[in-house]
Amino acid sequence: MPNRSATQAWAVPYMTTAVRALLLLLFFASASLSSFAGKKITVQKLEQLVATVHGKPDSEVADKLRELELTERLSSNRMVSLYSLMPGPIARGVLIMLVDASAFRRPPVDDVSATAPPDLDTQHRILELAAGYAGEALTKMPNFFATRETTLFMDKPAGPGVIVAPVDQSLDFVRKVSATVLYRSGKQVVETRDKKGVDSELRETGLVTSGEFGPILGTLLSDARQGTLTWGYWEQRAGTNLAVFRYAVPRDKSHYNVKFCCVMLNTGLAIFERLTGYHGEVVIDPPSGTILRLTMQSDLKPAYPMARADLMVEYGLVEIGGKTYNCPLRSVAITQGYEPLNADLNDGPPGSIGLPSGRTVMSRPEVLQTMLNHVVFRQYHLFRSESRILTDEEAAPTQNSPPVGPLQSPNP
Repeated sequence: MPNRSATQAWAVPYMTTAVRALLLLLFFASASLSSFAGKKITVQKLEQLVATVHGKPDSEVADKLRELELTERLSSNRMVSLYSLMPGPIARGVLIMLVDASAFRRPPVDDVSATAPPDLDTQHRILELAAGYAGEALTKMPNFFATRETTLFMDKPAGPGVIVAPVDQSLDFVRKVSATVLYRSGKQVVETRDKKGVDSELRETGLVTSGEFGPILGTLLSDARQGTLTWGYWEQRAGTNLAVFRYAVPRDKSHYNVKFCCVMLNTGLAIFERLTGYHGEVVIDPPSGTILRLTMQSDLKPAYPMARADLMVEYGLVEIGGKTYNCPLRSVAITQGYEPLNADLNDGPPGSIGLPSGRTVMSRPEVLQTMLNHVVFRQYHLFRSESRILTDEEAAPTQNSPPVGPLQSPNP
């Protein structure tokens, strides 16, 4: 586990142009040595392997899974089946990392329908239904709150004097954080501080996300119409064909603001933000226009201090107050940031990154740090506000009555 409160994906303008160019060339040349590098395996081969783990020790199965890299995306349905066969918590955690790392890959062939693509009129109709769904999703949602549970995995930075990432880098569990998400009057608010007063954004290291309950849908479709939006393929799920469209949005048409925790400024740890172009896929149920899955992969240019910021959100039916709604169930965020270690930042002006012009102080090269946030949304409840007239005697507080905060609710 890293011995620090948050990853330092620093910018380093204090490096000379030649040194920085050389280091970046070495980093990109070694891209195949990423944290997810391993023996490449298909979904079918993984399922065959998992079928043989019964009775084997938890740690042994976990070590075997750590050696693998999926070349295809594993669907949630298949994930549930494999998860149930894991012998213990260690193997289950490694399986989650393995599956999440494949979230932005193509599905296996048997998850893609051979049905011919729809004609252009049908494609336009599906997209219009999706736009209507995104516009109405906010107005139809009740006021509610839910728990957002984030599990952070992170790799180990390279050791002193190492320029490129080692071949055997692997992600390790760092911590699990829970936050309350409140959705009220069409706005999504995250409880920003825990019981100890710690800001949740700084506790949830990695890509900071919001708008999963509706706003992100409208932003994506609106931006995609200003970029390129093309047919992808039919994805099979539970005997149903889902429409998959691909899109790409240039930076000058984008409203996607990458928000990442954290980078180190002279004033301390801070949230990194940058407006960026992006691309990805959106999965739509053709008859209703319901959006069931989306990916947003940033085109960070220059790729510094963040080299990657990718988000996937998966939606499904959730019961809230006796009615069903299409809500976020799971999301995956994968980020990579450059991290210079042991650099002297004492002389920079307040709020700046690095040293004043002309200073080049660095004790060793920067390294790429990879983080994976596995997010699950659960425990959806209606948010009700009730009132009644109290007598003076009823209104008097008692010593045993704790204060009630705005986000507290009866136990589920």
